[in-house]
Amino acid sequence: MRSRSGRLTNLTSAAMVTGLLTLTNVSPASAQGAATPAAKPAAQAAPGAAPTPAPSPAAPPAAGAPAAAAPGTGGDAAVTVTAAKPPAKPLTEKQKKDAAKKLYKEAESRFDKGEYAVAADLYRQADEHVPGAAPKYKLALSLDKQGLTVEAVAAWQVFLDSKPDAEKFKDKIAEAQERIEALKKTPAKVKVATVPEAPPNLKIAVDGVAQAGTELSIPPGKHTLTVSAEGFVDSSQELEVSFGETRDVSVALTPQQAPVAAAPPPPAPPPPAAEPPAAPPPPAAPIEPRSPVPAYVTLGLAGAGAVVGTIFGIQALSAKGDFDDNPTTKNADSVDRNALIADMSFAVALTFGVTGAVLLLSNDTSAEAKAAASSTTKKAFFAPFVSPTGGGAAARFTF
Repeated sequence: MRSRSGRLTNLTSAAMVTGLLTLTNVSPASAQGAATPAAKPAAQAAPGAAPTPAPSPAAPPAAGAPAAAAPGTGGDAAVTVTAAKPPAKPLTEKQKKDAAKKLYKEAESRFDKGEYAVAADLYRQADEHVPGAAPKYKLALSLDKQGLTVEAVAAWQVFLDSKPDAEKFKDKIAEAQERIEALKKTPAKVKVATVPEAPPNLKIAVDGVAQAGTELSIPPGKHTLTVSAEGFVDSSQELEVSFGETRDVSVALTPQQAPVAAAPPPPAPPPPAAEPPAAPPPPAAPIEPRSPVPAYVTLGLAGAGAVVGTIFGIQALSAKGDFDDNPTTKNADSVDRNALIADMSFAVALTFGVTGAVLLLSNDTSAEAKAAASSTTKKAFFAPFVSPTGGGAAARFTF
């Protein structure tokens, strides 16, 4: 019993020492104490044998290490002691400034060596300790140097949004604005993959302009991507990219269907039976030409009347001279008779002359009718006559 009490006392002391050592450390530590069952005394020792001596107590464990297990009976339990982590103490303003200066100085050294990725991380940490325009500017410049277009534009915009001093950062503000404008024009990198891969005679066009290869450089904005290949249906799709973007585009091509054999055209219908030519219209009745004979006869009579009137007029004048020389009744009758015949003859000549002119001028027979009429034999005979007791004319026509 005394030996067991000593072992329990040693175990309790070891656990207390371990807990105190753990609490004095800054980093978290734990102390564990465990009791292992002690070897039972030999209850059934051989007769005459000496009792087995008790084991010596274990040495105390080192700080931060689990406590050593002490031997004990099977009913002893393990004891564990854990220390809580104390909260971190916030930095003072002076500590923040000192840390920011140190980080900024190291970032400048790395930037001058061309280690832009490391410099960008250091500038970011310096700006987190003491926010300012200078670390924001150098962070944007470091990202720009690495070719990180999207991240650089965002960093340049953060620098401008921080409202840096217009006089002190005049040139840097102008540089930031120029870089944002230039970077936003950076083409996007688009890689086109087709399904199936590498079809024959693959052609890629953007907005109708043929492109070389499958890795394209496309300006920001909306575009139409057209992919064609031999044996496949052309594929077109709308594509909108932003500046500096990297994108993979997969295009599934549909095989063209085999052309269906066209049905043969139906046989042409037999040509319709030729209709007999229409009978020519009956010839028009020939136009009988108007004969100019009546006009000629009338004009002939007018001429005869004029001749007779002239003759009897001369005789009347001669008889008037005889009457003046010998005023007898016979001479007076001769003057009256000749004058009357002359007047009547001139009247007939005038009447027939007008009638003949009308008949002649109103003859509008066509040239063919005139030619036909001229081929017809026409003969006319006219002869005036004068006698001492009168005058007249004789006419004869042959058709």
